Amino acid sequence: MEERIQYLLRQYLDNTCTKQEFDELFACLEQMDDHSPQREQLLQVLLDQPSAQTPFRAYKRLPAWLMPIAASVLLLAGAAAWVYFSPKENTQPATKPLAFQPVLKKSTQRSESTYLVLPDSTQVWLNAASTLEFPENFGEGKREVVLKGEAYFDVKHADKIPFIIYTGKVSTVVLGTAFNIKAYPDLEKITVMVKRGKVKVSYDNQAVAMLTKGQQVSINNTDHAIREKKLREEETNTWQDGNLNYDEYIMQDILADLERVYNVQIKMEDPTLRQFRISTAFKREQGLETALEILCKLTDTHVKFEKGIYIIQ
Repeated sequence: MEERIQYLLRQYLDNTCTKQEFDELFACLEQMDDHSPQREQLLQVLLDQPSAQTPFRAYKRLPAWLMPIAASVLLLAGAAAWVYFSPKENTQPATKPLAFQPVLKKSTQRSESTYLVLPDSTQVWLNAASTLEFPENFGEGKREVVLKGEAYFDVKHADKIPFIIYTGKVSTVVLGTAFNIKAYPDLEKITVMVKRGKVKVSYDNQAVAMLTKGQQVSINNTDHAIREKKLREEETNTWQDGNLNYDEYIMQDILADLERVYNVQIKMEDPTLRQFRISTAFKREQGLETALEILCKLTDTHVKFEKGIYIIQ
């Protein structure tokens, strides 16, 4: 049990824990005796060392409905329930399809993911090597963000103010729902998957899909081909729970994704295999080597590690 808690704590402090690991860590805290030395030591570590790479300030005045002591410690330690943003620290000049400035910006590095709450209480899980931008006055009459990379959104319902995500020429409009958008600029396609509720997806200002629970649409960045699909239940398990799902992905895009997730460099010697199309899935906790072994079996190749680079040949 102690080894598991130490692992979860390292994941949290390194800003690499999944949502499932995050929930497990704080579930362990809640199960401990209130006055146990182990619980007090763990809470002190969390309070002294907030999650890495977090430029946002935690809101330290507690809502009345929270338990005054135990919940406040968890709130401050997790920095995950109420997050407010500092314009002075985060304002970045930007020219975007949205008519607003200044812009607040949150970014993650390779192998890093993070969780944040927008001023309207919308929850966002930002995946590795991704950026989310939104106006300083977010929520005042409009809710618009710009995403580069991948994020899972659980949008707070607001009848009269739609939530709009811009990813290049693709825009996704919702009122209140949970869904994932994958829109890394180097990938072949942009993908939107709905976990709960309904979203409208547009390309170049033209509506292309209306998605409900368990549906997915992908838009090819080159030929603009649109592909809708009804997903099986297991296919809707998302990355923030440690799932790496690839539905009809070309090999080079899967490898690019693994590079982001594990912060490594992968090279494929045979250029003809880069366009080889694969449908597969991994658990992040299985590790990079397991994922590469599976890919090599599917492509009749093998992998070697040389001078800090994984080479598939």
